This record gives sequence, structure tokens and C-alpha cells, in this order.
Amino acid sequence: MTRQLTPRQAFERLADRAATTEMCSTEAEQKLRDWQIAPEEADAIIDRLIAERYIDDRRFAHAYVRDRINNARWGLLKIRRAMRLKRLPNSLIEEAIDTELNDETYCRNLAAALRSKARSMEQPLLPADRAKLVRFAASRGYEPDLILEMVDDEEYWRNAD
Repeated sequence: MTRQLTPRQAFERLADRAATTEMCSTEAEQKLRDWQIAPEEADAIIDRLIAERYIDDRRFAHAYVRDRINNARWGLLKIRRAMRLKRLPNSLIEEAIDTELNDETYCRNLAAALRSKARSMEQPLLPADRAKLVRFAASRGYEPDLILEMVDDEEYWRNAD
């Protein structure tokens, strides 16, 4: 059985975590619920974390988009969906995407994903293999129009960096 945290201990734990990794207010709320902190105390803790700039949803959104594009190499559809699950406002999501998205990097990421997946397929690609590539890229969250355009331009994605 876990020991019940006091509101002060909960604040300190969240502040320590938020000092080392970006966290949005929704994640902090969930942690406080998990720790069974009373709702009114949880609200006060969240307000203090925001006031002391441990938590900043705008900063989180920008870091999240940057990380998912550059490291996880997700597509925009998957990024938007994940951010909505964190209950971030659409305006904040779109602001972060507009600021952090580099079209060239985004296309290179999709090309690299297609190239990697195609390595396991026979050459030349059969129509069924092309369909697998489309489904694969869609599962990574890329937009259907971009996927189809990219899959059709095999020379580009086979020879991209």
C-alpha cells in the first residue's frame, strides 16, 4: 500500500519532474488524481506550478511537436491526435505546428520511413507492396495526399538523404 502524499509533497514531486522534462497541465492533473490529491488542492498545485513556470502548455506544445517530428518522426495527423488527447487547445496545437514544422525535414522523414519499410519488399514494388507502404505511412500519421504523392515518386524517396 502506498503512502498518501501531502499536497506539499505532490507539488515537490511534480516540480522536480517538470524541471527536467516538459509537462502539460493535463499530465500534472492526472498525476495528482493518481496520487488522490483532493480536487481543490490539485487546482492550487497546478496554479502554483504554472505561476512558477514549471508548467507552460505553450512551451510544452512546441517541445512536443519538435520532438515528435524530429525524433519520433510522426506525421501531423498523429501529432494532432496525441495533443488533443492531452486536451491542449486547437489554437495552441496549430501555433506549435506552424512554428516547429519544417516542410523539408517533414518530407525527408516520410521518405526515410518509406525507404526503410521498402527494404523488406521485393523490387520492383508490386501494387500490393505500394498499398503496404501507404498503410504504413498512414499509421505513422502522415496525410493521405502527401503519402500518395510520395509513394508515386519512388525515385525521390529511394534517393533522399
